[in-house]
Amino acid sequence: MQAVQCPRNIDRENEIARMYIAYFVRNAHNPRMDATDRRILEQLQTDAARSHADIGDVVHLSPSQVSRRIQRMQAEGVIRAQVALLNPEALGLQVEAYVTVKLASFARAEVEAFHHRITTLPEVVECCSMTGDSDYLLRVMTTDLKAFNRLINRHLLGHGDVAAVRSSIVLDRIKRTSALPLHRAD
Repeated sequence: MQAVQCPRNIDRENEIARMYIAYFVRNAHNPRMDATDRRILEQLQTDAARSHADIGDVVHLSPSQVSRRIQRMQAEGVIRAQVALLNPEALGLQVEAYVTVKLASFARAEVEAFHHRITTLPEVVECCSMTGDSDYLLRVMTTDLKAFNRLINRHLLGHGDVAAVRSSIVLDRIKRTSALPLHRAD
């Protein structure tokens, strides 16, 4: 498939870059978090089902103190959710791919239509707006190549809002973690 060139929107790319920089500057440091909070978060990222007593043993706090800190971090939005991480292969999801997408137009209606369509596709497990040559990067999980082909041709292409897609199939996962790096102030 030949990629169709779409003119770059430098103003849009600069605006997105400014938004990300502002976000990271605003959230670079949470003054209410201390080293103990970070150790609690490390434990939760390893296994969120651990009891507060077990976490307390590691961080040297009582279970009630651990509970209060976790509740505070949930209220502050530091902890968004506690979820189960599923094994894709055990669920028959054999194909993982990264797909770059270039939009044909940046008209608000077309961008919103694309966003809406992407949010309704369960095979798209992550979608990021990007700077650079592509507008979006999608992480996609499907049962097989036939399902992947269907997703690309029926749900991404053919709607008039996508100018080009490029895909890369994952051969092997060298590293995969949901844990975020918790830089210590101490």
